[in-house]
Amino acid sequence: MSVLHNTKLWLIIVALGHTLLGVGGAFATYGSDQLAILGFFSLTSVSLFYAAFMLEGQAQARLAAVLCGPAVVWFVVCAALGLEMLGDPAAPFPEAIMPIVLWGLPALSGVCAGTWMTLHLLPKLEFEPNRFKQL
Repeated sequence: MSVLHNTKLWLIIVALGHTLLGVGGAFATYGSDQLAILGFFSLTSVSLFYAAFMLEGQAQARLAAVLCGPAVVWFVVCAALGLEMLGDPAAPFPEAIMPIVLWGLPALSGVCAGTWMTLHLLPKLEFEPNRFKQL
């Protein structure tokens, strides 16, 4: 398995980075005054660690895509619109490239390994209008 398709590895990297830089950085910057933000960042980290260590295979890949894909979109929107969080830029553009890449890799590997590309091969349900007719 190539490194780019190793969903578990990318989930661990993002979870560690989010815990150390997200939670730790927010605590170092804002202190305990912003416990709601720290708690939300911690919940995200717990979800990422759960996906990395408690799931495997297709379930892990799909949850990685579901957790990390919206984060990529959020970073892109924040960078494009110049949004702020707690008075600071949420994702200023040059610095936003690294989180976009780091959150994008588990999302991409999750989409590739989640077998969503083969859903069109499932049998199609056919509508039978007379199936529930009265007896």
